[in-house]
Amino acid sequence: MLRQGLLRRQLREIVEVARDLALRRYPTFVTGGPLPRGHVPVFCFHSLEPESFRSKIEHLARNGYTTLSGAEYAAVLSGERPAPQRAVVLTFDDGRSSLRTVGLPILRRYGMKGIVFVIPGRTASRSGPLPPTWDDVTAGRVAAAALLAREQGAEALLTWEELDDLAHSGLIDVESHSYSHALVHTSPRLAGFLSPDLRTGYEPLDVPLIYEDGHDLFAPQAALGTPLLHSQPRLSDALRFYEDPAIRSACRELAAAEGHELFRSDGWERKLRRRFDRGAIHCRLETRDEHEQAVRRELALARTVIAERLGRDTRQFCFPWHAFGSTAFRLAGATGYRVAFCGKIAGMPISLPGSDPMAVARIGEDYVELLPGEGRRSLRAVLALKWRRRLRAMLPERRSR
Repeated sequence: MLRQGLLRRQLREIVEVARDLALRRYPTFVTGGPLPRGHVPVFCFHSLEPESFRSKIEHLARNGYTTLSGAEYAAVLSGERPAPQRAVVLTFDDGRSSLRTVGLPILRRYGMKGIVFVIPGRTASRSGPLPPTWDDVTAGRVAAAALLAREQGAEALLTWEELDDLAHSGLIDVESHSYSHALVHTSPRLAGFLSPDLRTGYEPLDVPLIYEDGHDLFAPQAALGTPLLHSQPRLSDALRFYEDPAIRSACRELAAAEGHELFRSDGWERKLRRRFDRGAIHCRLETRDEHEQAVRRELALARTVIAERLGRDTRQFCFPWHAFGSTAFRLAGATGYRVAFCGKIAGMPISLPGSDPMAVARIGEDYVELLPGEGRRSLRAVLALKWRRRLRAMLPERRSR
C-alpha cells in the first residue's frame, strides 16, 4: 500500500507538469522563450548521475552562465546587487552522497557553485579517509559501479566529514533542510508496513517517524512489520496522530518470527494486514502547542547542529517536499532563516528582486538544458526523457534490483 502511494505520487507529478505548463507556471525559457535580464532561475537537484549532470553543467559553461552562492543570491533578491547576466542558482536537496562523489569534481572542473540542504538528524560521522569521487573512477582507482552503489545502501547520505570537505571547497554552501526531514502519522488509515527495502538508500525519507518509548525512530531503527499510517510532512499544519503502540505488536511478532523470508513471499502485505485488522486503533492528536514546539525544533535544531559540527551559521532553508504550513512559514523567520526555498510558487514562475525571500521558487534539474544557448534542447525531448525515467522507476523489477 505504501508503494501504491509512491506510484500515485509519481503519476500525479507527471500530470502536474502538463497542467503547470498549460497554466504557464514555468519561466518563459522552459517553453522556448528568452531568459530576461535580471531573471535568475533556481534549479533543484537530488541524486546526480555522472553523464546527465556533466551535460547540464557543460551547457551552462558553454553558454556563459554563472552560478551564484547563497549569499550572492540573497543579495540579488534583496536588491543589494544586480543579477549578473545569465546567472543561475544550483541547489541540492537532502545531502545525497553523489553531490560529492559525482557533483564536486564536475563543479570544480567548470568553476560552478551550489547550495546543499542537509538533514542533521540523519547525518552520520565516519572516521578514516574520505570516500572516493568520480576523479578516482576516471583515474582507474575505483569502479564506477561500486561508487554509484553507495546511494542504494545504508550510507546514502553525506557524512559530516564529507560536508566539511564540501564547505571548505569554496564551491558548496551547506544550509538546512530541517533537522529530520520528517513525515508524521496524521490519521489512522493504514498506508503500509515497514519492510527491509524501506530501510536503505533514500527510502527512509519517505517513511514516517515511529514514536516509541518517548522517542522518534527513523526507518532503520524501527522493527520490521511496523504498521505505517497515512502521513504528512512535519512542517505542514496537520496535527500528528499518536497511535497506541499496541497495534504494532502482532505485525512485528509475525515479522520477527518469519524474518526476511516473510518479505520475499507473495502476499506478505496481506499477511500483515490480517494481523493488523485484529484490533482497533486508539490514539490522540497532538495539541496546537505541541505542534508549534515540534515545528520550531525542526527548524532551530538544524541550525544549532550544523553550527556545532561545521562551525557555520546557516541562514538559508529548504522546505522538505516543498511543503509547509502557516506555522512553519512563520517560524522559519523567527528561528533565524533569511531565505527559504520552495518548489513552484503560484503566480510566480521565477523569484525576482523584491519578491518574498522566504518563498523562493525553484524548478527541477530537467530544465537546465532548456536555457537559451548553443545545444539548447526542446521541451518535448526533455519531458519525454523525464517521463520515461519516472515510469521506469515505477516498474517493480527496477525497484527490486
